[in-house]
Amino acid sequence: MSEVFRIRLMFEWGGGSLWCGNEAALKQFDVGPVEEVLPLSKRALGRLNELSQWHDTALNWDYPPDPGPWSTEEYEKFEREALSLLTDIQAELGPKFEVIYEAN
Repeated sequence: MSEVFRIRLMFEWGGGSLWCGNEAALKQFDVGPVEEVLPLSKRALGRLNELSQWHDTALNWDYPPDPGPWSTEEYEKFEREALSLLTDIQAELGPKFEVIYEAN
């Protein structure tokens, strides 16, 4: 059996949500965000984009070392949505992929 492609769901400031997580994935998909080269539905890609934009509202862009504007409840809500998306992405990609979530 061929090696499983490990994909990391992790939101980066300013974009990018899915990243290679092992050598097999890097060889197949290269470096950088890979959501556009994976066999994902438009719906999943749309949700990734929405969560990425939402994630960016957590940062104090005027002075990033300071705490961001989110409340504890907002962080918890975001985490629930990210975990729900993780489940959907894993289901879409199937058993040849292992998708893991790495929260900031």
